[in-house]
Amino acid sequence: MKQKKAHRYSTAARVWTIVGSSFMALLGVLCITAGVLLDWGYGLMQQDTGGDVPHHEQPVIPEEEPDDPSENPDYQQGNQEDVDSGSELQSIPIRGNQSGVRNILLLGIDSKTFSGRSDTMMILSINDNTKTIKLVSFLRDTWATIPGRDKDGDMKDDVAKLNAAYAYGKSSLLRKTLEQNFRLDIDDYIGVNFAVLPKVIDAVGGIDVKLTAKEMSQIPANGCYVAIPTPGKDCDGQGGFVSLKGAPGTYHLNGFQAMQYARIRKLDSDFKRTERQREVVSLLIAKAKKMSYSQLVSVLTTVLKHVETNMSQDEFLSFAADAASYVSYPVDMDYSVPQAGEYTGTYINGGAGLLLHDPKKTVEALHKHLYG
Repeated sequence: MKQKKAHRYSTAARVWTIVGSSFMALLGVLCITAGVLLDWGYGLMQQDTGGDVPHHEQPVIPEEEPDDPSENPDYQQGNQEDVDSGSELQSIPIRGNQSGVRNILLLGIDSKTFSGRSDTMMILSINDNTKTIKLVSFLRDTWATIPGRDKDGDMKDDVAKLNAAYAYGKSSLLRKTLEQNFRLDIDDYIGVNFAVLPKVIDAVGGIDVKLTAKEMSQIPANGCYVAIPTPGKDCDGQGGFVSLKGAPGTYHLNGFQAMQYARIRKLDSDFKRTERQREVVSLLIAKAKKMSYSQLVSVLTTVLKHVETNMSQDEFLSFAADAASYVSYPVDMDYSVPQAGEYTGTYINGGAGLLLHDPKKTVEALHKHLYG
């Protein structure tokens, strides 16, 4: 079966592919390079106080854009009963932090007010036993059961795409959803909203990316574009979209261009798109590690006000105290859930999502990757 070609989402949802990735690099800066600044930086962040959102206050979340069956001809029709309720997973122990391994949930929220979907979901796993850092991506369209949410009153947990759990009940409900569907107990959460978009990339001076001819066709040559030309206000008088020109090769991209690169959706699959995101992360972390103290202060002042966490100041500073030991750890960014070939594109209640072939196999492989 073909991999899904992602349908077109709203602007806010689309930009989140790079927002989350940019924040992964920022987190790398905070945890690996600038631990000494976190005492000051913690006060700039917003606090997620935790707790569930009452059912009568939970929002109705519209689809980003109606799913058109003609865009996904390989998708099959399904129903809520096709999504495992967790019964098959009960034999798998719930895993959390353990000696030498710490997991942190990293989210990108498609809202300025931390009230939307978590369209970028990753686990940052620091393993002191193997001296590695692993970054695991969860594909947002994965079908999952949402613990305790029963909108239709059938006494069963509702089924929704994974990225809806945060909007229904903030990080508390999303963490419960990950526990129920993937047998992971994650205490700590850090998120960022899309307003921070290309600022991290520009703050490190841009990144050098090796591009194919097809990828170049999706990236604006002048670093930005507008629909209607307005001299002096539209990228030096140039309106509309004009792509990069020249032979395929390595190009220096600013924040806006890198954003376009990481959000390319028309050329191939979601898996290739997330591969581009991880490449951007890797390049950003490499540059961010070389930033001076004054540069870090400037970046943090701009960005941290767009960050939310449920960690207490003591927990956050304790994390920072260990940062120096992570400098030499290689970062593994090649794992996503589900893996290619482990799902079927399936319509449920009119929405197009990814149905796991074998939830137990997926969870066992994920646990082996994080703890093995």
